[in-house]
Amino acid sequence: MLENVATSLVKWQMYTLNLLINSTATQYEKLTFPIFRSLLHNLELNPSIIAIGASCLGQPIGLAIAQIHPDSNSAEILSLFVASSYRCRGVGTALLTRLESELSQRGCRKAELVYTTGKPTTPALEHLLHKCHWALPQPRMLVCKTTEKMMDAPWMNRYSLPPTFTIFPWTDLTENERLSIQKRQAEKPWIPQDLIPFQYEENLESLNSLGLLYKGEVVGWILTHRIDSNTIRYTCSFVQQEFQRMGRMIPLLVEAIKRQYQAKIFNAIWAVSVNRTAMGDFVKRRMANYMESIEESRGTFKLL
Repeated sequence: MLENVATSLVKWQMYTLNLLINSTATQYEKLTFPIFRSLLHNLELNPSIIAIGASCLGQPIGLAIAQIHPDSNSAEILSLFVASSYRCRGVGTALLTRLESELSQRGCRKAELVYTTGKPTTPALEHLLHKCHWALPQPRMLVCKTTEKMMDAPWMNRYSLPPTFTIFPWTDLTENERLSIQKRQAEKPWIPQDLIPFQYEENLESLNSLGLLYKGEVVGWILTHRIDSNTIRYTCSFVQQEFQRMGRMIPLLVEAIKRQYQAKIFNAIWAVSVNRTAMGDFVKRRMANYMESIEESRGTFKLL
C-alpha cells in the first residue's frame, strides 16, 4: 500500500504525491481542462472525486483526477496531466499508480479512461497505459471538427426531401408528438438507448436542433448544443431505420449546417460512434475532405 505522501527522485529533483483537499487543490487548476476545474473546489464535500497532485519544490507539476461512479464499484479517470518539463521521468506513472491505489482502497474494482487520438501527448499516454497494464484501447468514436469549409461539399446542395417529409425546429415539438415517440418506443423499441432525444434537451441549441416528420409522425432528429460563441456541437442524430437506407438523414444534416453558417457560427464538432457504420462511412467518404480534423476517441479499462 502506498503511503499518503510518496517521494521519488526525478533527475536529482524530488517530487511529492499528495491526496488533494480544498485548500491545496486550487493551485493545480492549470493542470487540467477548464470543465474539471470546478471539481477541485469541492473535494471535501464530494467524496466521489479523487485528486492526486504531484509537486516539486512546492510547485505543482502533475495532476490526476478520477470520479467514482454511483455504483461505487467503478470509476472514470477524468484527467491525467504532467507539466512538459517533467514528462518521461516517471511522474505520470506514479500519479496513475497512486490513483489506482486510492480507488481500490475505496472499494472500486474497475477504472475506465477515455481519450482522443491526434494529440502530441497521445503516444506517451498510450505507452503509460500499456506500462501500467491497462487493457488494449478500443475505438469508440470518430471526433470530427470543421469550419465553413463544409459548405463547399458537393452533397450540401445535392439532397432534397420528398413532400411527405417535413423538417421542423425541435423546440416546436408538440406534447402529442413527444408522447407518440415515447409510446412507440415502449411498444416496440425503435430508437437505440443512447439516441433517445429527450436525454439531450437540456441547454439545447434552438438555432439548428431539428426534427424530421414523415406524414405527420416524428421519425428523426438532430440535436445540437452551443460549446462557445462560435462553436456548435452536433450531439445526437437519428433517423428511423427504414428511412436510413433512403438517406433521409442527409437533408436533415444539410439543413442544420446551413442554419448554423447563415447565423455566422463557423465551427462545428460532432462524434460518430464506430458502431454506426453507415454514418461513419459517410463521414470518411463524403465529409473528410472538408474537415479540419477527424480524430478517434478510444476507451480502455483496468481491473483493480
